[in-house]
This record gives sequence, structure tokens and C-alpha cells, in this order.
Amino acid sequence: MRTITTGDMMHVHGGFGAGVDYTVRLTVRLTDPIDAEILQTALAKTQRRFPYLCVRMKKGEGAFYYVDNPLPVVILHSDERVNLGTDELNGHLWAVSYNEDRLHLDCYHGITDGTGMYRVLATLLYYYCAERYGVTETEGIDLETDTIPAAETTDPQDLLPAIDLLAVPPAQFAPAFTLETDGGLTPSEPTIWDVEVPEDLFMRFTSDNDASPGTMVSLLMARAIDSLYPARSKDIISAYVINARPMLGARETYHNCLGMAIFDYSDRIKAMPMPKQCTIYRGKTFVQSFDPIVRNSTTVSANSIRAAAAAARTVEEKKQVFGQMFNAGEGLISFLVSYTGKWKHREIGKYMREFWLHPPNTFSLMVEIGAAGGKIFLSIQQRFLEDTVREAFLDQLEAHDIPYRICRKAGSDIAHFSESSVTTG
Repeated sequence: MRTITTGDMMHVHGGFGAGVDYTVRLTVRLTDPIDAEILQTALAKTQRRFPYLCVRMKKGEGAFYYVDNPLPVVILHSDERVNLGTDELNGHLWAVSYNEDRLHLDCYHGITDGTGMYRVLATLLYYYCAERYGVTETEGIDLETDTIPAAETTDPQDLLPAIDLLAVPPAQFAPAFTLETDGGLTPSEPTIWDVEVPEDLFMRFTSDNDASPGTMVSLLMARAIDSLYPARSKDIISAYVINARPMLGARETYHNCLGMAIFDYSDRIKAMPMPKQCTIYRGKTFVQSFDPIVRNSTTVSANSIRAAAAAARTVEEKKQVFGQMFNAGEGLISFLVSYTGKWKHREIGKYMREFWLHPPNTFSLMVEIGAAGGKIFLSIQQRFLEDTVREAFLDQLEAHDIPYRICRKAGSDIAHFSESSVTTG
């Protein structure tokens, strides 16, 4: 039996409480059609490297928990959405699919975050590309021959000190401009546009304006929304996901370890020239990523999670409490941007034609950024019907001479994972 740790607690119980498929799909298009036999061998080696991800979820009276799952992780010859936790996938919380030159890694976000998923994908692609193309670069790759250090399986949020939450002043948040309510857009099931831009031009553009890919996309989306709704009574407020591992001294952990930087596109910022806007967004990132600030906010969050878990005695109570926490951003965030960073493994990257990350349906508007093979990949997901915001964002790219290619328009293809797939133990 493996209990849910502090860093994963809200993700697991909150995701079920909110009733969402809290899963992610990473998709890579390679230069050639997938060789199924080589992929099967690569997956077997990858599974041996990450035994702590090979689990089945169980539901107890007081909480969800994991048990070891020795069955093989499944490969499916399909582009279709998969159903994690089911017998079809041997009960596993991750799976691999392929079709033609496309490889998909589906993973439950409750067990690890984007950084953890990238590590699994890197190992899988290394073993595949080593056999298929003769790749030998292993720096930064987790290999099946590794001895897994304790730091990799330890949740740093379990180790944060206890504090008196009554002595912590409550956080103050201003309401944000929201697209369905304030903007009058029509709620719908999530849809995604996958947009590709050349890395060299985009990076030159960001550097010339004192920005990073994440802050630039955040600013361009805010400017896009502002162009559609210039007369607003609320600011456009976005969240930018931060990997909190370095700040917590826990670079190796596989557990969810995330923070957020908040950007407000106020009238004051709107009146400034674009380079100054970029400088302010980047400055906000630096300030909110400062080690003591992240450690302090994460300590408060960890203590709040522990207190909530202790007070909620049953699974249903935990789902209710953490479901509310899970949805706490509603009305406070206009959109979210996430960028796990440029693909680090250059030799493997030579064979990656496309690289997409499709997120769970947890925010009204989200942009996931990937970078590999000399390209930037933007997956723009929304849960409203109209395409005006996405079109306005593309207008922002055009206005700054950034060429783009829309590679795909479709509904969400992330894995299903519902409570009905979890057995009672």
C-alpha cells in the first residue's frame, strides 16, 4: 500500500471531486513510421526504470491509495482516447499508443506533473531511438540500469515544517476578467488548436523584447483578449506554471511539485510599450520564483493540505474539500500558460518532427508550450465555442511577423480516468 503524499493529495482527491479527467497526453511525431516491436522493447525498459509509476489505484474508506502493479504497461495501435486504470490497460495509470509516425504517452496527472512525464518520455524515446536510429546520447536520461535515489521518490512537501495557519494572513485575490461570464462566450466541451512556429524567429523576438517563451505567450494572449474586450471593469489575470523543484531543493522528485506566477494585464501595463510590458512580466516571474517566496508559499499550501486531509475523514469528504480547492481559480484566472522547457536531448530531437502536450480540462483557456527539433509548439485549449480568442492570438503573431502553421483542430484527446475505474480495497 502506498499512501497519497502531500504534493499529490489535492491533485488526486480534488480531480475526482471536480469530476475531471485529470490526465495529460504527450504526442511526438517522429521522422518515420513507428516500429511496434522496437517500441515494445523500449517500453519494457522504461517500465523497469520507473517502478514507482507502475501502480494501480485503490479506494479505501478514508482515502485513495496505490498498490504496486507488476503487469506490463500496455501499448495500443491507435490515436483514440484511452481509459486509464481499466483492465484493458492492466490497471495502469499511464499507457503508450502509436499510429503511423505518431507516438502518444498518456499519464495521470495525480501521480506526477509535466516534468515527471517528460522524464518518462525521454527514457522511452531514448530506448526507441537507440535501437531505431543508433542514438547514443544518454546525458540527463533516466536508464533502467540506474540505482533510484531516495530523493526521486520522496515528496519534498512531506518534509516542509508545520506552521500555525491561524498566524498566516489570508491571501487576497482580485476577480479576473473571465471569457464565459464577463466575455459572454458560450461554454462547450474542450477543443484544441495545435500551432507550430519556428523556434529561431520566435526566440529572437522574445530576446529582443526581454521575454522568455512562457512570458511572451502569456503577454500575447493577454493582448489578444484585450483587443477583443478593450472596455473591461476587471483586469486580465493569467497564471504561469512554475516548477518548484529547484526552490525546494528537490530536483529529482517525481511527485507533483508546482507553483504559479500571476500576471495582471492592468490598464497601467496596457499603456506601456511592448518591451516594457515584457520586462514587467519577466520581473514578476523572477520575483514570484524567488526561492524563499516559493518555499514559504509551498509551506503554507502543504500545511493547508495536511489540515484539510486530517479533517476530512472519508473519501467523499476529501473529494468535497479538495474539489473546492481544485476549482479555487474559477473567477480569479483568465487563462493559464505552461512551459516545461525546451527538449534537452538534442540527438533524440533530430527525429522529433512535432511535440505536443494536451492538458486536462481544468481552466477556461490554456496554452501548453513545447519546443523541440527547431520549432515551438503551442497547444491552445479552450472550453468555449467561439474561436475569436484563438484567432486574436494568431493575429498577435502576425502583427509581430511570427509565421505559424495550424497543424490540428480537434476536441480533447486526453485519457479518460474516472472514479469508476478505481476498485475498492
